Amino acid sequence: MKKKIFVGVFALVIMVALMTPALAQDKVIKWKVQGFVPAGMLYHETLQRTAAIVKEVTGGRLVWEVFPAGALVPPFEGLKAVSDGVYEANFGYTGQWVGKIPVAPLFTAAPGGMNALDMQMWFEHGGGKELYQEMYDKYKYNVKVFITSPIAMEIFMWSKKPLRKLEDFKGIKLRMMPIMGDVLTKNGMAVVFMPAGEIMPNLQRGVIDAAEYSIPAFDKSLGIWEVCKYLHLPGVHQPASQLEVIVNKKAWEALPADLKMLMDAAIWKSRLQNWLWMESKSIEAMAFFKEKGIEIVQVEPETVKTFMKWANDYLDEMGAKDEFFGKVWKSQKAFGDKWYPYAKMFSLPH
Repeated sequence: MKKKIFVGVFALVIMVALMTPALAQDKVIKWKVQGFVPAGMLYHETLQRTAAIVKEVTGGRLVWEVFPAGALVPPFEGLKAVSDGVYEANFGYTGQWVGKIPVAPLFTAAPGGMNALDMQMWFEHGGGKELYQEMYDKYKYNVKVFITSPIAMEIFMWSKKPLRKLEDFKGIKLRMMPIMGDVLTKNGMAVVFMPAGEIMPNLQRGVIDAAEYSIPAFDKSLGIWEVCKYLHLPGVHQPASQLEVIVNKKAWEALPADLKMLMDAAIWKSRLQNWLWMESKSIEAMAFFKEKGIEIVQVEPETVKTFMKWANDYLDEMGAKDEFFGKVWKSQKAFGDKWYPYAKMFSLPH
């Protein structure tokens, strides 16, 4: 009898031991993830799409509960909040952190610099990805960064009158993304920086006269075309942009090893899918603007060249003042020296 009881208990112990990993795998981990635009706008949908891919790839074991900008903390406080463990992850772009980290906007865009493909090449094969994490570590933020979807060239400016030459910008108060906003300010223009949700009310009240934010697909969802009837190209200020997910390191380290791999794979999947999806939505948006009578204004080439020179001089100046800024900027330029001639050789003059 004792032998039978022992065998029965031993078998039960073995069953529990075998079941424990399975039970652990069935546990659903929920993260709060805040985005950087209000609900109903394109980039909030991009976050929702990313969350859906994470849930799909992890078999429902990791679920992102997504929140629009400001639902948990003010948009520009997302980095500190995630680092402090207020919530697990933030979906956004590094330009938001310019007040805390001077070099941060370079990981979103360099004025007159890399396009979306160029940026991906620099991140993956030019040392950019390593510098990206190094930036957050250097400035003592307890986060792990994931590179998500790139964004194509943005609309340069929306305004209530055409802006073709440098003199047209005199007396205009405009919303502009760092670093280009700093470049224009240094050269005598009136520039402010504000989150997406503040642009429309400030345009409507006349606090600003013109504004840029993003690609056609997003600007359509923002509704800026209802106030400003002139759309300006090319987007010299942001030939590309880059989205990120920053994750609290403690939350990341608490994930099982297989979930870490699955989340990384999910973000890689979303990186391409969302990039192409946003491009398709921008094609639709440009057709929509045409139907609404929006005038597309090409900024004169000499003015574009002037903006690019101003930007280059400013970036060189910042690089000389700030050691880590200089390290990132030199890395981008060095990669460009190798990449741009190659990319030009293997492209057609469409």
